[in-house]
Amino acid sequence: MVASEFPRRLYTKGGEPAPDKSIGYYADDYRLVPALRSALQEDEWEEIYESPLGVFLKFHDLDFGWASRLVHHMLTFQIVCKQRYEIWSLIGTTPVQFLLHEFEEITGLNCGYVDDLAVTDLELSDDMQAFWELMGVDVESGPSTIEIIEACSNCSSWSRDDRLWLGYLGIYAGFIVATRPGLSTNVNHARLVMDLEGFKKFPWGRIGFQHLIKSVKEKYLSKNIHIEGFVQALQVWVYYALPNFAAEFGEPLPNDPTPLLLAYKGSRGRQNARIQCCVAKDLADMFTVWDDEEQDPDIVKIVNAIHDPHFKFSKKPLAFGSFSTKMLNGLGSCEKQIKLLTDKVESVERAVEELTTGSAKHTEEEVKDNVQPTQQQVTGSKKHEGCQGEAYDSNELFESKPHIEAYINVLRLRLSKHPEWFVSDRICFLNSIFATICRRDYNDFKNSEPNEDGSGKLLPGAYSYYTGELSIYCQTKKTWAYEVDHLYLMLHIRGDHWVAIWVSFVTRHITIWDSHAGTKHASDAQIDEAVEPLAVMIPYLLQTCAPDEDKWRFPYTPFTHLRVPGTEIPQNIQSSDCGVYCLKYIECHALDLPFPPQLFDKNIRQIREKMAAEIFDEISARGHDKLDATGLDVYDRKV
Repeated sequence: MVASEFPRRLYTKGGEPAPDKSIGYYADDYRLVPALRSALQEDEWEEIYESPLGVFLKFHDLDFGWASRLVHHMLTFQIVCKQRYEIWSLIGTTPVQFLLHEFEEITGLNCGYVDDLAVTDLELSDDMQAFWELMGVDVESGPSTIEIIEACSNCSSWSRDDRLWLGYLGIYAGFIVATRPGLSTNVNHARLVMDLEGFKKFPWGRIGFQHLIKSVKEKYLSKNIHIEGFVQALQVWVYYALPNFAAEFGEPLPNDPTPLLLAYKGSRGRQNARIQCCVAKDLADMFTVWDDEEQDPDIVKIVNAIHDPHFKFSKKPLAFGSFSTKMLNGLGSCEKQIKLLTDKVESVERAVEELTTGSAKHTEEEVKDNVQPTQQQVTGSKKHEGCQGEAYDSNELFESKPHIEAYINVLRLRLSKHPEWFVSDRICFLNSIFATICRRDYNDFKNSEPNEDGSGKLLPGAYSYYTGELSIYCQTKKTWAYEVDHLYLMLHIRGDHWVAIWVSFVTRHITIWDSHAGTKHASDAQIDEAVEPLAVMIPYLLQTCAPDEDKWRFPYTPFTHLRVPGTEIPQNIQSSDCGVYCLKYIECHALDLPFPPQLFDKNIRQIREKMAAEIFDEISARGHDKLDATGLDVYDRKV
């Protein structure tokens, strides 16, 4: 057997997608386990906790640290595998596998084979119908995670069996399939809960693994993605495959707890490490049985090589032939949209000059109604010639750049009308006022005396932002960290430069996209100083506004933050266009699209005109009432 017989890499060596995109997940929703814990009686909780499926509740108690980049790296090392339910990655010159065997070893779940995994012959019984009605769920659908959480608040008068059924369904919906919290689950599998003994013996490991692998293989790693299923198993797989790495960074727990899922607390980092190919199995047991699945002959060669005592993988990289993988058509979407410019460019340019009416009016009214500038804020009128190419006065920070606020309003409108276009409906676009308020009042916040428990420090008037009452335009009325996971906003720094900000409540991290990161127009110290008020005051705001029973979930610890290197995002070589770049960073990321290479200085005039056309048409910037976009096909990915 020679190296050239092995399958190719999925991504050409050296051309793997950079790990600057996040991998989100739905498993272990922060609301689910607390809801189950409060709904179940002590003996009911213990019964589920000590059952085979209780491994997920024990995992929740670990407070496992998710390492998105670590998993991203492992997935970019994949080799071509035609098997639907297998992942193989190449670490150095050693292939490592993630098969059903590994998932079984990691989770301890039953992964045995059954003839009818889809459970197609299960009939609806009267007891099933009564219990589904009790939960408030459509009898033809499996309950969603949200429906289970809501049922937990109404089950105190239920029977013991009813509450146990609800508890096990919570594990099924929230950990095993772990799809979007509001989506229904498979009704046939959910109905199995009516026979608790049969439910506990069912091969849920096979269902969970199938769901996870299917979701992974559907994703493009060049985008920000959300993976369905119990994705944390992939991180534990990395720890198992790289034991030296796991010992250094995985925070292994003492006494080697089993299954592997409970052996690590999780952490981040990279290090050269010894590699462990796979869970030890005899050659005959290496091939997992799936219905209507034939073995990939190239993968069979790898398995045979692993079990051949006379074969050693080369110290040099295997000749896993490189090939050209078709990347997302979305890379060209910006250029295609530019070509859709309206023929009436002259009218659009005039509209830009009139943008102080319409959407900009909202931002001015919000400031006048909600922000009273301090004396410190309004003093000093020195003007700077900055990146925007226009004189900028610190006193005009609220009212200047109406086209930036107007385009944020365009994104708000699109999100309200077409949430399916975006990476999630749990996002929020803020104007620059919120960040400005935080920076203005940060010294007062730091200097105010807290109570003994750390509470009580002086916060700016940001509660209306927290509840979604602000911004006024397209009010979301969604509460941060409960109905919103991510914020997008613009931050003005140095008096002459805009950067884009992405705040994640999930990872407690702030990402900064700077079109002049390469030139360090704003130094690292200036970035740190500008972002610090947000990193400190946002978690404090979340903790202060949370109900008493939830305050433990929101520590005062500041969010981490990082400016993305200029080599990883489009850069504004000439000055005066940083605002446009930042708006496009926000737009592309919120749409789950890569930053397009067409975003560069040569195209900036066309991009500006296109944005002006969209502002003019969509948010009635000239005072018209029409809100619907007509003929622009702004996010038609078939264009």
